[in-house]
Amino acid sequence: MTWDRKLPKPLYLNDGRTVATLGQARDVMLALPQLRQANSHWQDAAELLLQAAYRGRLVPILDAEAQLSQALAAEGMI
Repeated sequence: MTWDRKLPKPLYLNDGRTVATLGQARDVMLALPQLRQANSHWQDAAELLLQAAYRGRLVPILDAEAQLSQALAAEGMI
């Protein structure tokens, strides 16, 4: 599993942080309170991030980035 793989484009959070790798995306998710992590948009993002970290091909990374963007937007983080 490789968490240092880069996202196709960095995501800029409202608090000034930048999410540019799968590992940074994982860290943002794990820092959320458990109740928020349980939301379906985060569960979907977590599954896709795991697939991207395991497979490392472009399509899983693109899918993970798209779902992560949706989850971050749903939480008002971007």
